[in-house]
Amino acid sequence: MPSSRSSKFVRFALAAAITLSGAVATTAATVATATTAQAASSVGGPITRSEVIQRAQYWIGKSIPYNQSGTYPDSSGRNYRTDCGGYVDMAWHLADGPNTQGLESSAYTTQISRSDLKAGDILNSYWDHVILFEKWDDSAHTTFSYYSFGSTPVKHVTGVSINAAYFDSHPNGDYKALRYNKIVDDATVMPTNVQLDIVGGDGALYSQFGNYSSGSFNSAWTAISGVPISRLTSVNVGGNLVHFYAVADGRVFGRDHIPSSNTWTGWSEIPGGAANVKDIAATAVGSNVILSIVGGDGVLYTQYGNYDAGHFDASWVRRSGAELTRISSVTGDSNTVRIYAVGPGGRVYGADYTLYSNSVGAWGEIPGGATGVKDITASTSGTNVILSVIGADGTLYTQFGNYAAGHFDPSWVRRSGAELTNLSSVPAFNGDVVRIYAVGPGGRVYGADYTLYANSVGAWGEIPGNATNAQDIAAANSN
Repeated sequence: MPSSRSSKFVRFALAAAITLSGAVATTAATVATATTAQAASSVGGPITRSEVIQRAQYWIGKSIPYNQSGTYPDSSGRNYRTDCGGYVDMAWHLADGPNTQGLESSAYTTQISRSDLKAGDILNSYWDHVILFEKWDDSAHTTFSYYSFGSTPVKHVTGVSINAAYFDSHPNGDYKALRYNKIVDDATVMPTNVQLDIVGGDGALYSQFGNYSSGSFNSAWTAISGVPISRLTSVNVGGNLVHFYAVADGRVFGRDHIPSSNTWTGWSEIPGGAANVKDIAATAVGSNVILSIVGGDGVLYTQYGNYDAGHFDASWVRRSGAELTRISSVTGDSNTVRIYAVGPGGRVYGADYTLYSNSVGAWGEIPGGATGVKDITASTSGTNVILSVIGADGTLYTQFGNYAAGHFDPSWVRRSGAELTNLSSVPAFNGDVVRIYAVGPGGRVYGADYTLYANSVGAWGEIPGNATNAQDIAAANSN
């Protein structure tokens, strides 16, 4: 994750948004503050697994000297001991500082089976060392990834066999699998609404709401004031907060919407001076956002929005790629963003952005030989990814990436539709359904459900409101 940060995004947002939209910009500070407060645990209190991993990542990339007598602060300034036990104490947000012996006390932990290890659990060697479990690297639970502070600096280690002779230079057999008594699984919150937004033929932003419970949309699209835009993406964070990012005159802007109060901030430019941008995608990791764009040179660029700290990075990072035209992205896990793009010849490619190392891996073509693709969208179902594209014939095609098994299907499946131009999608019903939305003939807006267990896409239905001439579309779940 990038270590350098620009001036505070909240201050920047206020200045820019006042220029564009007047006093409504004061909402931006409220949004940033509320999001941070909702995400954090209290010292010594219950803590979610995702927050444990986020806290562990805070010390990654910092040259913190290993010193059993030293301390270093967490993101809120609370100091923890700079050794393996202190690192776990920090990740768990403990009020005190047990060492490896203390961590085995029933006051803190309960022993579990190794096969039951989940993010935020530990493998503890009573006399010597402790490592923080991040995830299983395979569905068979034979290899795993972990965080460790056994020497300078803090390390993130992947691809370790659970049967290896040593973990971090200490005998495998000395370790016990332990679970913090106050750790809680992250809640799966069923979205109750979907927010659809389009770029109208006049370049204005228009918004619609669909209620999953009643199965209906509003009767009309609502025009949202602001600068003319050409490309649009949105991402939900925390249920009642949707971040919007758009391309306007080739530059990148952002604004927020709080669905419960129907409150919008004004547009404010994302730092870094991006120009001639062709397409944009956004992915949330916790309360923070990774932006990906296709630059004017057809190459991938990324930006990191640290909403906990209240700002974006100072510049866009040029990555790789050539002749990219369209882009989409999803969260893989707490440390990975999966990016998918349409490249040369309209073929489809994927690459992983790893947050802790702030790096993007090599592009690999998605199997199936898609060509002439016009647009792309991605949604998740558990650890897997559903890709949807518009083919050269204007029809919907889908692909399924099974990340547990480590592969995509061998071919794209042709679905239905005609004269489609733009796509967006969101997961629903705990990942059993992907809702796909498209701009079709005459710039009208349609929706269809992809049901995973049946591997079928239902009939397209027009979204109410009689939208015409839509130029782009974005969908986000909200509560």
